[in-house]
Amino acid sequence: MDKYNWEMDEKTLNIYKNLERQIDRVFRHTRQGSYETRYRYKDGVKHFAKFMAETYKKQNLNKIENKHLAAYIEQMMECGYSNSYITTNLSAIRFFTDQYKDSSYIKSNKELGAISRGKDERIGPDRSWEYEEIKKMQELAIIEGKNRIADMIQIAVDHGFRIHEVIKLERVDLQKGLKEGSIKIKGKGGLVRKVPVQNRAHIEKLVEETPVRQAKIFVYENEKGHQVIEMVQQFIYSNRDKVRINEDEERGALTFHGLRHTYAQNRYEELRHSGKSAEEARKQVSLELGHFRVEITDIYLESRKKETAEDEKERGDEDDERK
Repeated sequence: MDKYNWEMDEKTLNIYKNLERQIDRVFRHTRQGSYETRYRYKDGVKHFAKFMAETYKKQNLNKIENKHLAAYIEQMMECGYSNSYITTNLSAIRFFTDQYKDSSYIKSNKELGAISRGKDERIGPDRSWEYEEIKKMQELAIIEGKNRIADMIQIAVDHGFRIHEVIKLERVDLQKGLKEGSIKIKGKGGLVRKVPVQNRAHIEKLVEETPVRQAKIFVYENEKGHQVIEMVQQFIYSNRDKVRINEDEERGALTFHGLRHTYAQNRYEELRHSGKSAEEARKQVSLELGHFRVEITDIYLESRKKETAEDEKERGDEDDERK
């Protein structure tokens, strides 16, 4: 079964069918590669087309941009797809692009945020943001008069929301959250979860600044949700190299989705310090992230768990020395 919920409304389905016809037409006329390779590549491009239809409402695949691919990789990693599936689909997209123009403009897998082949299939790089990176990105947004982006970054790192969930937030959701102590959010596959309010002052600020007549917090009048998503992703994509403070090769590229990793790691640490066992903390973080499987949450937590294990080992060594 597909790990991504591809149920589409009629408009999105029509966009996808149009893209599907373009893909079939291109592969019908190419003879490059073996039959098996062409079949697998066509399947990979169609998977990408579903994402493009749903997220960007694109009517034509001759305008694939690096920002689209970076967002697509984000989505696949979120759904738990393997490294090999992700990299093969990227190869398929490059193959498809080469049929009508040069694909050399497409950035490398590493630059796009994908895991290199040969690394751990399940874990991959640490995609979380450092505190200073978050603050620098927010400062850049404010300088450019894009306070909305700074606020979206803040609510994501405070509550672990996906970008599509942030976009859906309404004033009434936050008001109820302040009253009940947790924000109810509807995520992938219709799964509803509650996330504890972590930054009450920021939530109060958003409620106060949002006009009563404006239902959604971050989508203004005459805007579409996908337009706001594209604006935020493009801003981060264009500025992430400016704010990066740690060039460790084990870290992934900074993306909006990486803020969920930061939330997961911070929340896990908070729960452990409150007295919960590692297993209890993992399960709680998994519920708050809206994951169907704890194993996906482990991908987010791996680097923090390694640090914790190393710290505990060091403390143990120090205790042995004292004895």
